[in-house]
Amino acid sequence: MVLRVLLAGGRTSVHSRIGKLVESAPDIQIVAAVESGIEGVRLAYDLQPDVVVIHAHAEGVDGLEVARRIAGSDELPDVRTVMLADSTADEWVLGALNSGVSGFLESDARPEVLVEAIRAVARGDAHLSPAATRCVLDKVFPLLGPGSGGETEQRLSELTPREREVVCLAALGLDNKEISGRLIVSHLTVKTHINRAMMKLNVRSRAQLVAEAHRSGLVRLRDEDQEKP
Repeated sequence: MVLRVLLAGGRTSVHSRIGKLVESAPDIQIVAAVESGIEGVRLAYDLQPDVVVIHAHAEGVDGLEVARRIAGSDELPDVRTVMLADSTADEWVLGALNSGVSGFLESDARPEVLVEAIRAVARGDAHLSPAATRCVLDKVFPLLGPGSGGETEQRLSELTPREREVVCLAALGLDNKEISGRLIVSHLTVKTHINRAMMKLNVRSRAQLVAEAHRSGLVRLRDEDQEKP
């Protein structure tokens, strides 16, 4: 299967570099490349690509707004987004995750890293650079401690036991393939559980789902269950 990729935002030179980065990957095809953020959103609707690689500094509107309009659209449920940025400052990393992106990389990411990020988000996984992951761990979790009492139960009550298990494993860093192997179920079954959990918890990306699992206390609760005799 060939993954269809749209490049939105960034200068022509950036597009050329990205094109060269992925041209050696036989399973990736660049379907269009535009500097304008608004044009990128329009083409996402018209072309329905598998992945949109968004540069943070898109022309007209910034990459965060481009990601928000794509990831938040009910008409683009299968389109995933990867953000490229020159900085991993909090406002970019956290802003991107809040906008619904599934991947975040530095603009100068190595070719093999960008290719893997595209593949990962296309199959429903998240892919954050080490620096972006560090930002999330340092800034999000200390500020958003686990929910308590009724609040936690309210957030988690709609999840089935298997959905809780799958989300917990995703929050611990396992991808869908690893989860399917751990639970001895198909990759499609894992993806279905992830998608249903996202809908029930009202999040738009796997990265947001992982953050919510930590924030709500799901991982802590799961660890406690495993410790019981």
